[in-house]
Amino acid sequence: MHSCFATTAGGLSELCREELISLGATEVKAQPRGVAFQASEEVLYRCCLWSRLANRIFLTLLETTLSNQEELTTEVAKLDWSQHMDAFGSFAVSFSGKGMGIDHSHYGALKIKDGIVDHFRERANSRPKVDTINPELRVHGHLNRNKLTLSLDLIGYSLHQRGYREGQQVTAPLKENVAAAILMRAGWPEIAKQGGCLYDPMCGSGTFLIEAAMMASDLAPGLEKAERMQLNFWKQHNRKLWNQLIAEAEQRESEGLRHLPDIYGSDASHKSLKIAQEAIEAAGYADSIEIKQMTVEQGSRWGDWQAGLVVCNPPYGERLGELEEVKQTYLELGNYLKNQFEGWHAAILTCNPELGMYLGIKAKRSHEFANGPLSCKLLRFDIEASAHRAPALKGGINLAEQVQQFFPDLAQSEGAQMVANRLRKNLKTLRKWATKNKVHAYRVYDADMPEYAVAIDYYHTQEAGEWLVVNEYAPPKSVDRGRAKKRLNEVMAVLPEVFEIDAAKIIFKVRERQKGTSQYEKIEENQEYFTIAENGTKLRVNFTDYLDTGVFLDHRDVRAKVASLAQGKSLLNLFCYTATATAEAAVAGAKSSLSVDMSKTYLYWAQHNFWANQIDDRKHQLERADVVAWLQEKAKDQSMQKFDVIFMDPPSFSSSKKMEGVLDIQRDHGWLIRQAMALLKPDGVMVFSNNLRKFKLDELVQMQFAVQDVTHETMPQDFKRNSKIHQVWLIRSKKND
Repeated sequence: MHSCFATTAGGLSELCREELISLGATEVKAQPRGVAFQASEEVLYRCCLWSRLANRIFLTLLETTLSNQEELTTEVAKLDWSQHMDAFGSFAVSFSGKGMGIDHSHYGALKIKDGIVDHFRERANSRPKVDTINPELRVHGHLNRNKLTLSLDLIGYSLHQRGYREGQQVTAPLKENVAAAILMRAGWPEIAKQGGCLYDPMCGSGTFLIEAAMMASDLAPGLEKAERMQLNFWKQHNRKLWNQLIAEAEQRESEGLRHLPDIYGSDASHKSLKIAQEAIEAAGYADSIEIKQMTVEQGSRWGDWQAGLVVCNPPYGERLGELEEVKQTYLELGNYLKNQFEGWHAAILTCNPELGMYLGIKAKRSHEFANGPLSCKLLRFDIEASAHRAPALKGGINLAEQVQQFFPDLAQSEGAQMVANRLRKNLKTLRKWATKNKVHAYRVYDADMPEYAVAIDYYHTQEAGEWLVVNEYAPPKSVDRGRAKKRLNEVMAVLPEVFEIDAAKIIFKVRERQKGTSQYEKIEENQEYFTIAENGTKLRVNFTDYLDTGVFLDHRDVRAKVASLAQGKSLLNLFCYTATATAEAAVAGAKSSLSVDMSKTYLYWAQHNFWANQIDDRKHQLERADVVAWLQEKAKDQSMQKFDVIFMDPPSFSSSKKMEGVLDIQRDHGWLIRQAMALLKPDGVMVFSNNLRKFKLDELVQMQFAVQDVTHETMPQDFKRNSKIHQVWLIRSKKND
């Protein structure tokens, strides 16, 4: 088996992981910059030939840990390069990453080149030549601190370059592998199998059309340039197997072309259509794809089309100029879809998601994509009457957009203005405090006026600026539903103006009494993450998919306290959630840590928090376990590591398939504390926190240990209006007299 790594465009790692599994890869793990996997020789070749989503595929030759900078050259020289290239061949080296004093990619590549040359000089008294333009083999080195990974680039170019655009001068086209990923997300492969057709009403240079045809005709995306891949120059290349797979791919294409569904495109630009036609002919689909010059406003279907998929990448704002003109384009596109494509599916890629409101069709799902440097969102629709937007608010996370669209004058009502005045008053104080203390996420309002029972949290993200998250406290049955709904809408109506923020960036949720696993349940499936800064640490937040965002804002000062206590020390974080406290402690200088939680989702999220801060996961480890069972086992284990600092912030109630029984923090906290204290060093300290409003600390705990209530000093400025939101204690072993 070979260890391999496939790089891919931003946001495509998970899709690429699924694709590689379908091609036969094993031990497949999605990572921020690509996918690591294991593959047999045949599977590796299939991945090179058939991956629609990968950019490059690397074969790992060496993984080692370096002690110093010079070992980069000596370790490379130890590798038996004669198994991979001839002494009289040519090669090039690329390099990424940093570490061991190597901060420049050119210098890192030079050190690796020296190692390869030294190897051949010592053994063959000759050396291969360096050819940066057209080498026979490309070697890639990646250094993560002191960990070196050395690989062969089996392709030699980015796989998104299918070959049908060679010689074209196309301005900023949609990358081919991104287009393929969008078609996969939109369900095109299944639609094509059922005979549905595809139409792109703004086809531009034709990327969607060609990629859709390649999928539907079962054409291997790497087939056109298979003989130019650099694996052909690798000494261990199995030419017989490679030729067999190429022949198989050619046979599959021949069969697939007989079942190719109808594919159509149109565009207002004659120039774009000329470029599209050239690419379509180069790809071999001149008889299969039909294109026509036509604006969306003029739009009408030509011919007998089987219901299928409409997909397009509308022009971005900078191409159209004024925002109002962009909005008009979306309005026309929405009308075209509703009037001509009832019963179809649609997928619209946009860099300005709020424009989706102007389509007049409710999106059923959305997905994050990156097209080069641009962050985009794919909006997916079922074009049917029930999805057409109607002047009735159905709630959901986009409630602010609905209020703005259907009740544009509500912000001027007496109740709305009363809310606006209170918000402005709060902001006047909080903004000064937040700026002074470098706080980028804070609570602005927390049911200050009881009849307007919502909590409003402000976030400033590094990627997308300002966001608001509004949580409604579910009203009791005694409150008139109509009045409660009107008051909620009044709050949502004033937020865009008061905060000077787009309604699309105001997220609404309903917060009810926590029961069982409710705090972990998904409410959306957008997988859209952003970054906020807190106490010098980057933390990942998700505003839409879960009830909580990944960061408990009321614990901001608790996290700072834990980080301060853990400087230069070991930390155990129990019920760690997304391990934000661990991340801050690690950044602040904690020597080591172990963070335990039973949620796979949140530990994966925690790993991303670690990656964002370049935290060494050998010193700072994550463990998935039922914390209650884990404590029961580890507290009895005499060989178990003891910790300087323990942070425990359990949920008030919790149950899951993985947990035996139900955790009730009021009932069970005494046992939890005693078990955890068995893992604390004699001079260590536990930080114990919980959010149960009527919580009472166990009297036996107070007698058995030295307990200090630090609730007041860990209550941030923005939560002082609600002093019962959490309680925090420092717990230490009592000193023997």
